[in-house]
Order: sequence, then structure tokens, then C-alpha cells
Amino acid sequence: MLDRITMHHRPALEVIPELSAPFDLVFIDADKQNYPNYFDAVIDKVRPGGLILADNVLWSGKVLLPATEQDDATRALAEFSRKVKADTRVDQVMVPLRDGILVARKK
Repeated sequence: MLDRITMHHRPALEVIPELSAPFDLVFIDADKQNYPNYFDAVIDKVRPGGLILADNVLWSGKVLLPATEQDDATRALAEFSRKVKADTRVDQVMVPLRDGILVARKK
């Protein structure tokens, strides 16, 4: 099994451009401020029908607070959700399990 796993010990935004595509599944669970950047980095590498999953998109309900009461991470998650919703390359749904998972299926 270890011959199927490659560990990368550098920032994801440096590694992603070097990875071979296409991807069937991408799971985003990292620094919230970069969720939009991770999406941009992987979307063209995901095959049609492939999935992008993003964890913690409900952020303990903080995404529902007025923008003036949101911290940087919360604002980034709200921006990410709006970005994915507006992207015509994907169909998306937010699954309210635990802290929320956004599922985007590439068309």
C-alpha cells in the first residue's frame, strides 16, 4: 500500500501545480483563508464527474453571523462558498453534517 502514497512536505499551493491530473476526488481541509485558492488550484485538474469536498464550511455556525462579526477565517469560508456557488463548472451542495461539508461535482 505504501507504494501508492506519495507524501509531499511543502505548502499545497506549491505542490498542486506539479501533480499529475486528472483527480477523481480532492478533499480540502486546511487553512480556511486559502480555501478559494485551493479550489482554483485544483478545479482544472479534476476530471468531469470528479468531486471536490471542502470541510468545515459551516464553521460552527459562524458563517451565518453578520459580516461585521466574522473573523478572517469565517469571512474566507463564506467567500469560498459564494465562489463555488457562482462557478458554472460545478454543481454543488452543502451537507450539514457536523461542521459542514461542501460537495462540488465538476460538470
